Amino acid sequence: MASDDELTLRQREILRLIVKEYVQGSRAVGSHTLIDRYPLRISSATVRNEMVSLERMGYIHQQHTSAGRVPTDRGYRFYVENYAVESALPPSEQIMIRHQFRQVETQLESWLQLAASVLAGFAQNVSLVTSPKPSVSRLRHFELLSLNDRSILLILVTQESTVRQGVLHVSDEISQLTLSACADRLNLLLANLTSDEARSKVSGLAGLDRIVAEHVISTLETTQANATELHYHGLEHALQQPEFAGSESAQQLFDLLRGGALLSELLPQLSDGDDIQVFIGEENRSEDLWPFGVVVATYGVDQEVTGLLGILGPRRMPYERSISSVRYMARLMSDLMRDLYMTHDA
Repeated sequence: MASDDELTLRQREILRLIVKEYVQGSRAVGSHTLIDRYPLRISSATVRNEMVSLERMGYIHQQHTSAGRVPTDRGYRFYVENYAVESALPPSEQIMIRHQFRQVETQLESWLQLAASVLAGFAQNVSLVTSPKPSVSRLRHFELLSLNDRSILLILVTQESTVRQGVLHVSDEISQLTLSACADRLNLLLANLTSDEARSKVSGLAGLDRIVAEHVISTLETTQANATELHYHGLEHALQQPEFAGSESAQQLFDLLRGGALLSELLPQLSDGDDIQVFIGEENRSEDLWPFGVVVATYGVDQEVTGLLGILGPRRMPYERSISSVRYMARLMSDLMRDLYMTHDA
């Protein structure tokens, strides 16, 4: 199979236009369409000959003998690598997105929902946003509330906003005033620490402080840091695409989005890094993802807390728009989370 470097400038341009036309119209592209719509300055016969060469090299294929051509996965990949991967959202659209985020409260859940909505609207396909997952759980703060004379409710909040509750039972009566004072002391000692870091700090504690500290550490250890919640939006956009018009195709899309199936198929093929990753059709490891194009990126705070966001659509998705939207949203979400964590650390 020929390499991309062997394509002539004319073949590259014809391939670019075929992808562009097919993405916009979802109809096979013929030589006359290209001649009529673009100033190629060559004959229709020359375009047909170049299309035959592109088909022979695996970049396009002809669905029917009398039909035009459509891009293959390799054709889409060439387009992404050469024309779409460095695309950026126009400044005016970046400003509009930032303005929308300023309107919501500074809560991570609100950001996730808004990110999913904005991405779906920009790409006109299904957006995917996961809640950020910490590599380890860190304590933000906890409270102690007296339930009765010998039962205490512990309410613990981690840095990633996960809330955990538990009940401690003690042998002696303890007042709420004593519990609040204990929580104040230990919050100063343990805030922003992991369970391992906290354990190294509590060896000299005794009495109630020791009991509560051990329970806090145990709660941090058992926090389900690996649980990932998927937010998606824009299913109505995908169902308007001709690729998903049939009930079987729509059902396949529903099945992927339901119950975490998509994440289980997608996560194993992701590589480390903070840039855009694009998977087209049979480039996906799982056959369940072969009908789709996927554009994803990670966001988060350094390597400590990371989430995933992206676009799921047909192979014939607008890759420039999808890539620029996902890249900008990932950077924006990382900035927002960094500010949030710096505020909590202060």
